[in-house]
Amino acid sequence: MSRIDEPTLADLEAELGRDGVWVAPALREVVTARDEARIEEAVADQPTPTYVALVELSYDDPLTGGRPEELAFLVRDDTGREGTYLLLGPRYDQSTYELQVQAFPDEYDLYPAPAVAAAELPQDLPGQVLRTLELLRTEEADTLYDELREQEASDGSGDGTGTGVPAPGAAEDAGSGTDVGVVLAGVGLVLALLAAVLLLRRRRPVPRARGTAFVLPDTVVRTVREAEDRRHEALAEEAVLALGEAIDAADLDPRRAGGLAAWQAALDHYDVASRILHRRHSAADVVGALVLARRGREALTAAVRGRDWQPTPSCYFHPLHGGARSRVRWDHLDTWVDVPACRDCEVAVARDVEPRDVLDFVEGDRPAHYFRLDLGAWSRTGYGSLDTDLLGALLRP
Repeated sequence: MSRIDEPTLADLEAELGRDGVWVAPALREVVTARDEARIEEAVADQPTPTYVALVELSYDDPLTGGRPEELAFLVRDDTGREGTYLLLGPRYDQSTYELQVQAFPDEYDLYPAPAVAAAELPQDLPGQVLRTLELLRTEEADTLYDELREQEASDGSGDGTGTGVPAPGAAEDAGSGTDVGVVLAGVGLVLALLAAVLLLRRRRPVPRARGTAFVLPDTVVRTVREAEDRRHEALAEEAVLALGEAIDAADLDPRRAGGLAAWQAALDHYDVASRILHRRHSAADVVGALVLARRGREALTAAVRGRDWQPTPSCYFHPLHGGARSRVRWDHLDTWVDVPACRDCEVAVARDVEPRDVLDFVEGDRPAHYFRLDLGAWSRTGYGSLDTDLLGALLRP
């Protein structure tokens, strides 16, 4: 894992300007000098400006918060270089790699290329980069991606790892953070079953959030949700702790007065997120704390760089997705509105397919989309996607 500080970012930007490729020192054993030379040649052959930055970002990275797309935005903002950025995505399985594409101006149809490359060469990072660049030059990616989805649907394979959050206790029946004593033996099998269900759900033509989500047996739903509840609780605690440590370690330049408001925003987001986790809270609150911690990290990054900060809307369908890249029409609380969507959700709605992992909570014994539940400011603002002043909405009586 690597951290990107200002000197490292400057080196990265300079290297991308020279040959379009930068490899973090921590990945030098994986991407050799010969591999890098081949990638540089492939980048030079691309029809549009293309940049490859290979770094496994640490979650507590001071400038990006561990989000590859944030690195691309930083480079674009600093250098003005528009084009296609190929980045290393988060690794949940340490034996495999998966790339991400971020384009300026936005292009929402590039994701099949890295997805196909990851399926073909999951453990070969240099090979994935070269294959992705090849697919970006041709028109093969869409066809191969569709074939891959069809194969997964027919044999039940694929990741299908939705990030729905477990049962909250807040509509207090919709789950609580308390331990209900369920033994989680066999969770892996249950998650595999859920993966197949989510894959089928993803492909059915129901884009308007009408009706209820696919319903698993009650005991299965409870087991899966409780396991996810524990995982998200750990992530939220880690994120808030990391934000607090980053605030303590931040070195603010008093000559950069433009960052003072961002500094205050970072402090406020940390304070509210920390208070949420230190009181009795629901799974919906845990997701909210994660959103606040991410926003606090973005505000802190702006403050350290002496810049103003304004919160950007998260993806309406799931606030833990990547940042919103477009707006789509959706039925929010029985009113048709334009909602912000991340790349994958925008593509799904455009194809008349329900996004693969809309944020659900359990109400009673049935999962329901969060925006169909009364979760206060969380559902009213779409976790800050419909009203970017999420902090203000939480603090208003």
